[in-house]
Amino acid sequence: MNAPGSGAMVYAALACAGFVCNGAGSHLAPLIARIAGSGERAVLVSLGAGAIGLLLLGVTATSVHPMATTLAVVGFGLVYLGLGAASPNQNDLLHRRVTGARRATALSVKSLALQLVGAVTGMVVGALRPGPLPWLLAGAVLLSGALLWLRRVEARSAPGTTLTSGSRVGTS
Repeated sequence: MNAPGSGAMVYAALACAGFVCNGAGSHLAPLIARIAGSGERAVLVSLGAGAIGLLLLGVTATSVHPMATTLAVVGFGLVYLGLGAASPNQNDLLHRRVTGARRATALSVKSLALQLVGAVTGMVVGALRPGPLPWLLAGAVLLSGALLWLRRVEARSAPGTTLTSGSRVGTS
């Protein structure tokens, strides 16, 4: 069981499970938007689910108890399911708010920003000691990103306000 390839098999199974959960989240994105009432709320709910998943991974990082393992599996699935569901809703919002002439630039900026955040997060988390702290820190960062959408949801749902094409709140 401790053959050199066994670690690769575990990693391959985890990667596959992550892709499946991400795909399931993408498939559920329109349903989540309908249930949540808007794309902004769907992103908030989806990123919140991903943050809860990271927090579950952090809480269970040092335990080998079967219940902790079960919670870690649920957390892993929630991370990828939440990120998978958030992305299509974010892209839909971007496509509706950015004109066709600037859409390619906006998508490129979004992609570069995600890559930069991923690289910085990887360096910071990689420098931390193994255990719950890296998971809890990543969960806190994702939760704070989700909370940024909360302001957009509140601005959109406040009576007498609308979002203009410049994304500023104005009275109607």
